[in-house]
Amino acid sequence: KSKQQTGAKGIKDRVLPQQERGIWLTLIDHLQRQDKLPVVAFTLSRARCDNTASSLTSLDLTTAVEKGDIHQFITKCISRLKGPDRKLPQVLTLTELLKRGIGVHHSGILPILKEVVECCFANGWVKLLFATETFAMGVNMPTKTVVFSSIRKHDGRDFRDLIPSEYTQMS
Repeated sequence: KSKQQTGAKGIKDRVLPQQERGIWLTLIDHLQRQDKLPVVAFTLSRARCDNTASSLTSLDLTTAVEKGDIHQFITKCISRLKGPDRKLPQVLTLTELLKRGIGVHHSGILPILKEVVECCFANGWVKLLFATETFAMGVNMPTKTVVFSSIRKHDGRDFRDLIPSEYTQMS
């Protein structure tokens, strides 16, 4: 039987996908009203980065002009890929997310797409970036806010709390 993770005061710290979606939408709305975007949301799980970003279907953080600029930039970048590779699910999904100002960055993303995400973020087109700690490695980006979905990570063997140097690197 797996151990149940508990947060402060022994309360179970798992939420349902719909609840998590609502939390993210509320948080992003608050940050947007406070002029605290762009935000990097360190999620510490590749699958969770992908799933959370994909769940925010109603969230659109870009203007019509930005959408055009993003489309033009992505089209130019993915033209370097071979024909069939341009239609990979990851390419299509990330393209649609980026047009809405949402990015995903982790080790499971194609290198060219990670570069596209980084460039879009640097240009101010990505307002919400779901990333694992690999994004923090030597990357200096124009972030106003950093959010951690958890302070626990899997280290290859077990789950553990982030150590102070990992937290500092990401924040």
